[in-house]
Amino acid sequence: MRVALCTDGVFPQTMGGMQRHSRLLAEHLARTGAVELTVLHPHEPPIFDTSLGIREVQVPDIDKEKLYIRELKRYSTRVADRLDELATDVILSQGFCVWEGIERFSDRLIVHPHGLEMFQMLTKKEQVLGWPFRWALRSILRRSAVAVSLGGKLTHILHEQVKGSRCEVVVLPNAVDLPAQASAQPSSAPSFRLLFVGRFAFNKGLDVLMEVAERLVKEGQADLVRFQLAGDGPLLASYQEQGLPGNVELLGRVDDDELDRLYRTCDALVLPTRFEGMPTVVLEAMARAKPIIVSDVGATAELVSPHNGYLLPPGDPDELYAAIRSFAERGQEVHQQMGAYSLGLVQDRFTWAAVTRGYLELFERVAGKQR
Repeated sequence: MRVALCTDGVFPQTMGGMQRHSRLLAEHLARTGAVELTVLHPHEPPIFDTSLGIREVQVPDIDKEKLYIRELKRYSTRVADRLDELATDVILSQGFCVWEGIERFSDRLIVHPHGLEMFQMLTKKEQVLGWPFRWALRSILRRSAVAVSLGGKLTHILHEQVKGSRCEVVVLPNAVDLPAQASAQPSSAPSFRLLFVGRFAFNKGLDVLMEVAERLVKEGQADLVRFQLAGDGPLLASYQEQGLPGNVELLGRVDDDELDRLYRTCDALVLPTRFEGMPTVVLEAMARAKPIIVSDVGATAELVSPHNGYLLPPGDPDELYAAIRSFAERGQEVHQQMGAYSLGLVQDRFTWAAVTRGYLELFERVAGKQR
């Protein structure tokens, strides 16, 4: 079976959750030996291990100095030209990669829109800015054979966008590779360590986390919790320059080995995000047997329940404060039980082996309809 995976970037050449998904999915599909895989991307090949047998087709990248959505459409035109040269049974498009000329591929096209951020924006300004992206994605989805949902609230959003069209919505979650040793290392610190991992941007809710940290300091509870914040982004410099609460530690961007150590030595992952898909960082922490404190957005409810953490309304510092105080009061034994539940859930449903099988079954079904 011949499969084309179209993406606007591959991790680590391009940073981002969708780009990381493109790399991991391509590698796991190739290792099955069940598909002849071609990856269309904007990088100078080869970027994959040649032993995997992945065919790479370079597509000239977008001009980041020009209007983004217009550049996405131009990029899709170049992708379509390359697809015309390939004989494929199935096309999997990440985001907006297959758009211009989509009618030529509709009957074998699977679109994965990932986090659907443009449908989850909260402020009026964000909603206005997101309108062209909502319009474009709705048009793409309605002319595709299948739309992939990560689950949770995202599935309802997709069903609303494809209503009245022939596009089918299929749930395939994100996945994670289990670490060599999945057991957690209990924190030996006198206070609880809550780890944040993500981009330093408004949508990640860092302002909410900072408000809670300051409240704990003012109440004389600075030693109760230590917040460790890993990542970079547009807000990092401003946080570095301003005075921070004494219980907050900025770590900046960390490499994979250091991130693994942080996951293992923290007491829980905290992510007060305003909108999300299915966050990889939550899966990575769960794979290391950690409880999770996260906003109830996107598909996070697929991952977190009272068994292994707290689901909170986005943008609410009072709810985050209450969850952190509750977590701190429950003690190490309960924390370990919550972490064990996280790990078991990942092992059952969210490994790359399980999710890759789901993709192969979907590919077979779409290709079978062509035959």
